[in-house]
Amino acid sequence: MRSQIFTATLFGLGVTLGAAGAWADGTESLGTPSVAIGSGTGIIGAGIGLRDGDGSINIDVPGTVQQALIYWGCFASDGNQDNAITVDGNPVVGAPVAGIGGPTLFFGDVKGATFRADITGLVSQGINSLFVEDLDCDRVSNGAGVMVIYDDGVSPASEIQVRDGNDLAFFNFASPLDTTVAQTYTFAASGVDRTADLVMFFHSVSDVGLRPSSVDITVGGSPTVELNNLLGSNDGSEWDTVNISVNIPAGATMLTVQSLSIDRLATGANPASLDWAAAGLAIREEVPPTLDGRITGGGSNFTIEDVRITKGLQLHCDLRDPNNFEINWPGNSFHLLDLTAANCTEDPDIIQAPPASSPFDTFNGFGTGRLKSGGTTDSDATVEFILVDEGEPGVNDTARITVRNGNGDIVLFVENFLKKGNFQTHKD
Repeated sequence: MRSQIFTATLFGLGVTLGAAGAWADGTESLGTPSVAIGSGTGIIGAGIGLRDGDGSINIDVPGTVQQALIYWGCFASDGNQDNAITVDGNPVVGAPVAGIGGPTLFFGDVKGATFRADITGLVSQGINSLFVEDLDCDRVSNGAGVMVIYDDGVSPASEIQVRDGNDLAFFNFASPLDTTVAQTYTFAASGVDRTADLVMFFHSVSDVGLRPSSVDITVGGSPTVELNNLLGSNDGSEWDTVNISVNIPAGATMLTVQSLSIDRLATGANPASLDWAAAGLAIREEVPPTLDGRITGGGSNFTIEDVRITKGLQLHCDLRDPNNFEINWPGNSFHLLDLTAANCTEDPDIIQAPPASSPFDTFNGFGTGRLKSGGTTDSDATVEFILVDEGEPGVNDTARITVRNGNGDIVLFVENFLKKGNFQTHKD
């Protein structure tokens, strides 16, 4: 739904066939990589699920490649994790080091593991299609993802940090396997708002029915952004790449992110079994003019009590202004003040015809705003939403919207098809 070897020497020394890769550097918690991390103006990721067989990682790099790291993961009985794959006909080998990146016993005799290698010489500016094959674990061969640090030649250098490893979680297992360890990034404060790009890889989340999860993001003292149910084999069976833009307010010096096996929306479904493999953060000094796209439109939805809800919006995937979201229902209104997180994705099962040129179909976002209800005004309200454009004329477009007051109480929840309206996604 969302996204997107030869081996190089461990960092930036060119292409060296047969040179060793490495396990990722954290077990049951992501950690700082043992390889040096490149510098650049941005970071981007894409992946492919490999449970059902070989496949290609398609990634469009908007600048000169400074570094490209490939991660792959799987589940196997002891000693049968596969530390070798092939990319575009070139062997890539991850050299196992005890205690780094797994293998971690998850259940029975099944252990999860994550591997990493530098493939900078295989990735170039523009569109890349990397064919990945020969991942062979005796339980599940989950998938692979590429994280690319690039320089667009225009923007100021970003502050880039990467964490990786093998952090497993299933809500019903004993600690520490019931949850992941939150990752906190620290950085110097700025006198102006900035935007951070967060790229994450997960494996093991099933594509058989809904498996609830959440990615929680907290910046400084701002409200926690809860992005529910982002994961679900969106790159193909058992691999997820998540690219999220996050607002960094002036003065903020810290961002914390955590992935959770949790059914926060009370769907009744069994929460996800997940393996968090990597998380890269790039803090941009300014928003580049070429990223992602925007969604516009509006219309009416109806709650189960047949209450009419109207809305109008213009929202940008990269958080650039203007961002407008107005929601009205009898005696109440919500006005978006700040879009704080956005994740724009393309679901291969949604055929937007027309328009075939749309860059994405699903906008998952979180923001803060002003709630007016019963004559009172609450400026600490929040909105979490998923908006889906299924093409023209809009009769199949859907919205899921949750508005909470400043105390965190839900004052509006709606999830169904639009009526008398239309969402449209656009290139910027």
